[in-house]
Amino acid sequence: MSKLTDQLRAHGADMDGAMNRLLGDEELYTMCFGLFLEDAAFAALGAALDAGDRAAAFEAAHCLKGVAGNLGLTRIYRLSGELVEPLRGSKPSEADLPGLYADLMEERAMLRLLTEK
Repeated sequence: MSKLTDQLRAHGADMDGAMNRLLGDEELYTMCFGLFLEDAAFAALGAALDAGDRAAAFEAAHCLKGVAGNLGLTRIYRLSGELVEPLRGSKPSEADLPGLYADLMEERAMLRLLTEK
């Protein structure tokens, strides 16, 4: 295993599942991971939440959830899911969407720091 996958595993990522989905290709994983951290869906989600555009926020959160799941990033997957569910319906929810988004962005920043070590 590489330093990145070891660090992510220690951080709680499901690296066994991710490597299984990517057929053990750590180079591909590293590339996908780097692209994911820069994904425009993070900013799109924040902008949509600020604008009150539930449909766009749902799409961005759902996209992040899917990619995070494939990459085994369990914390971002969970946080994205916590955003997706209340956005799925057309009714306003009691969920703290801005707070969940802040937690999501904090986890993204943590992953960036983790991988710079």
